Amino acid sequence: MTDHSFGELLNATANLSRPQVAVENDLQVANPTYVLLQAEVPMRLRPTSADLDRSLIGRFPGATAVAYMAPTEIAANDRLAQVTAVTTLTEAAPAESTSLVVASAYGFAAGGRIHLRGESGWELAVVDYVDGDTLHLAAALSTGFSAGDTVEAVTSYTVLGVLDEAGAGHHIKVALQRQEL
Repeated sequence: MTDHSFGELLNATANLSRPQVAVENDLQVANPTYVLLQAEVPMRLRPTSADLDRSLIGRFPGATAVAYMAPTEIAANDRLAQVTAVTTLTEAAPAESTSLVVASAYGFAAGGRIHLRGESGWELAVVDYVDGDTLHLAAALSTGFSAGDTVEAVTSYTVLGVLDEAGAGHHIKVALQRQEL
């Protein structure tokens, strides 16, 4: 049975990614890379509140935000990136590109994180500066993207823990910590 009332409360979307860690040739653990698990996950996000989140804050004192969402495959150390603006590429951006020409740069800012999604894959990038409808990146793309592919401004959070407070799989409450650059 679908709970339409709960679904109406989910007023934002996020991309869910999971870290993958590799071991380098010298047997040192490499920095994790994040793999997109699910795009456009419906959720509701709010800052933590001492009154509303007593049990959550006790378990996860570093939490800076709380997300409510339908049960999904989410775990500690995953990343949840709230989508704050969406546009598309108007020109292809081959691998090694350091600028993106987009339909609209509204909602994108210097220092902001972006996700690029298309048939060729998914990539996280950081905006160095915005010039009109061109986003200049802090580092070159490792993957190429086509005109029409999605570009999203995001605010990234690390998942600290997940609580099924409603029981019976109705919804989950996710403790998050905002990621700074």
